[in-house]
Amino acid sequence: MGTDPGDPAEVSGPDGATATPPDGARKTWSPHLELASRARALWRDLSWREASGSLGDLGTFLPLLVGLTVESGLDVGTTLIVTGVYNLVTALCFDVPMPVQPMKTIAAVALSDDAVTVPQIVAAGAFVSAAVFFLGATGLIDTFNRLVPRAVVHGMQIGLGTILCVRAFTMAVFDDAGDARALLGADGLLVAAAALALAVFGGARKTFSTRCARSGPGPGPSRCDEDEEQRPDDRSVDERELSTSELSIVSIRSVENGCPATDVENGCPETTTTTRLKNKTSPSTPPTALALVLAGLALSATRPGSLSSLRVGPTTPKPVTFTADDWATGIVKAGLPQLPLTTLNSVVAVCALSKELFPDRPAAPKRVATSVGAMNLAGAAIGVMPCCHGAGGLAAHYHFGARRGAATAFLGLCKLTLGALFGGSLLTLLQAFPKTVLGVMLGAASVELVRAAVGAFLGNRAKGAAAAARRKAASGETGETTTTRISTTTTTTNGLATELTIARALPRDAVSSGGVPEIVTPLWREPDTYTLLATAVATAASGNTGIGVAVGLAAAAATRLAAGGRATAAEPDNALEPTPPRA
Repeated sequence: MGTDPGDPAEVSGPDGATATPPDGARKTWSPHLELASRARALWRDLSWREASGSLGDLGTFLPLLVGLTVESGLDVGTTLIVTGVYNLVTALCFDVPMPVQPMKTIAAVALSDDAVTVPQIVAAGAFVSAAVFFLGATGLIDTFNRLVPRAVVHGMQIGLGTILCVRAFTMAVFDDAGDARALLGADGLLVAAAALALAVFGGARKTFSTRCARSGPGPGPSRCDEDEEQRPDDRSVDERELSTSELSIVSIRSVENGCPATDVENGCPETTTTTRLKNKTSPSTPPTALALVLAGLALSATRPGSLSSLRVGPTTPKPVTFTADDWATGIVKAGLPQLPLTTLNSVVAVCALSKELFPDRPAAPKRVATSVGAMNLAGAAIGVMPCCHGAGGLAAHYHFGARRGAATAFLGLCKLTLGALFGGSLLTLLQAFPKTVLGVMLGAASVELVRAAVGAFLGNRAKGAAAAARRKAASGETGETTTTRISTTTTTTNGLATELTIARALPRDAVSSGGVPEIVTPLWREPDTYTLLATAVATAASGNTGIGVAVGLAAAAATRLAAGGRATAAEPDNALEPTPPRA
């Protein structure tokens, strides 16, 4: 049941969702209470799995942080403290494990050009942040998000995942001089092999098929238990999303006393209830990323001088002064190349990935853009490393177990604590951290990014085809429809058989003679397939997401022109017509 948007009791939640204060609290509710409630939710969601997942992005964060500190003169203590604050604020704003990671293009320019100074690095980040903040504050980022085809976004994610995978292999197998690593040693190939075995084992024990379902009337609880990932399925049948990562459930038919599951018309009870997917982490096995980081710290502590250099006490932040030349050089050399990457990967792509991984609470582009802009503008005065969000970081957190903002908050607290206790003296210890371990973590994250992008693309094709069939049926192009079962799964718990059936009301000409729905065209006949491939190949080959997206947009225009301008099954979610409500 909808509520009046003008109702003063209705408020916006952390991700733009609406929430209504409980009865009796309408007059006393305030943003301060909402903030306190969000903080309590973060504490409640904190678990070993969230703590492990929070460390999944260190494969990108640590090398760039150490590199910018050594080569460009950024202060590691100040950066840790301020980025820790960024993490905490981000956790309060988003109920997904939203990453805070360095702006990669700016970092790459700074590491490859010794002439780039700290003021120029910060000026480049401030320029990008101001532009993205403007797009978010004015809502133009939503328009941009609607205009970019999903195939281009997913192709960019696949290309970026490929780049990260190659970088991970290089980091794990070769040293800084480009020579193959020794077999033994604290950063040898044997350590890489052990880290890879642990990462593979951690990925293998993931369980995505276990489900928990609640039957009965009324809204369901907020989660099945503390350690599981919940995905509410209380929407109507036609609003569900078909994807490779989460198979939507159209109906749940409870069968008792031998009543046939398929015979609802003759008296079998049918309930459409809240259903959640469950990802349970075995409490007897240590979380993968946490185990890798602890092992890496233990190995780095064995290196000479890594512990003796530690000094207690934070580093005093030094204000940065800018000249006109700093602004001009920073914007031209690093800011302009970074802007398309931040807009596309840190806003559009991360929102698309969050919708795939967390369909019940995706991040909104406007909120993400505003977040990226605000945090860098706030830290520019004291020379903090330019940061952003990103699809690769989100995939890394998710792969290693993070599902909530509690992971982001935990990482922020770790950064704050380390930065306040040891300040810049941490540099030697961080430099000694085994790059073989970081390479394995980065590789696992890159695989997760590619997997999620491919799954989202295939899921959008299925959903687009179903929507096209509904539009065809609604327009009267065919006089008959038939309800076709796509898949059925039956499970038994405590003697109660529960059948989960996916069905669609499709035109008869969309169903084959064998009763199998022909709702998805072959991939090779789908124009968006070539758009995705062109974007992925161009991104991976050039190493630049801006070039990849430009090629993808050209390919999308060419394939659409070749198809006569007609809609394709893999169009963006927002290009699909809204689903009419069920009777």
